[in-house]
Parts: sequence; structure tokens; C-alpha cells
Amino acid sequence: MPLLVRTCLVLAVVLVLGSPHALRADASADAVAFVTVRGDEMLGILDAPAGLTRRDEFSRWLDEVFDLEMLATLALGPYGQGASEAQLAAYREAFATFIVVTYEARFDTFSGYSFQVGQARPMNNQDIVVRTAIIDPAGSTIPVDFRIRPANSGFHVIDIAVEGLSMLKTQRDEFAAVVQRSGLDGLIASLNARTAAVSGDN
Repeated sequence: MPLLVRTCLVLAVVLVLGSPHALRADASADAVAFVTVRGDEMLGILDAPAGLTRRDEFSRWLDEVFDLEMLATLALGPYGQGASEAQLAAYREAFATFIVVTYEARFDTFSGYSFQVGQARPMNNQDIVVRTAIIDPAGSTIPVDFRIRPANSGFHVIDIAVEGLSMLKTQRDEFAAVVQRSGLDGLIASLNARTAAVSGDN
């Protein structure tokens, strides 16, 4: 499967008060609606002309659909323990910028795709998995599971699994390898360098 599909889908699709069992049925229906609406918004951004306007629209979409600070924390895993506040702040900023710049840069070759939203199922007392199918221009279907979590403002994406492969786990493994080799500062430098290479600022 194209890496583009895997990475772009990391970026798509989030606590209603009450007991988990009372919440679950309503939240599952809301989760399906959330993925449908936000997915349509994402396809609209993909079709926009390249440039700073599209990047800004994508950045705003990410802020609304994802909890980037939580994702940054989950992707770093235990390697955030013992880090200074300055290091963590620099890492979170590098992570967010990396996500926006590197993924938005791939949009020009990501066209002609559509998606269908299926059913939702509870994963645990917090999270809901929404099954979707991404359809490429040739008509091939790619199963994608969106793991979303209720939040005060609606829902946030926690993880996306493409053909069963967790994108969060993939990123966590990649980051762990860099931290083990070069430390957290090395990971920050790596993210910033990769961002600069894509944006042409290197």
C-alpha cells in the first residue's frame, strides 16, 4: 500500500459526561457522524491548491480533529519521563510542525480517493473504533480503523490503523529508535531537520 495513504490517514478524525455504559450507545452514533463530516472536510482540503492557505487550513483542521499534544505524548512513550519542561515543549512544537508540513506536502499526489464510513464499536470504556474503507482511484479498497476518544469538545483521534497496522505504534517505534540512539534532543533535531527538508528551509 502507498505510504501516502498510511500517513495521510494518520491525520483524520475525539467526553461526553455520564457513565461509560450510558455514554457508549450515543457516542458510537456520534462517532460515526464525526468521522463522516471530518473526512469530507479532509477531502476538501486535499483538493485545494497547494500553498500556505492550504497548509493553514490543514493546520486548523488538525487542531480541531486531533489532540496533538496527547498524540505527541503517546508517540514519545516512556522517553518523556525525566525530560525537562523545555525539552518537552520543544518536542511538542517540533512534532506538531512535522505533522503539518510533511503530511500536507504529500497532498498533491493524493487525489481521486474516496471513503465509506461503516459501523462503530466500543474498544474499551473510553475509546470507540469506527471502521471505514478508503477507495483508491483504481477501485481498490483499503480498510481503515479510526480509534477516537470522547473529549470535552466532542471527539479527538487517538490512533488510526491501516490494514491492521497502528500508525501510533509505528511512530512510537520509530521515535524510540532515535531516542535510544541520540536522546530526546536528537529526536527534536531529527524532526526539525525533516520538516525543513520538506518545506525547503534546509
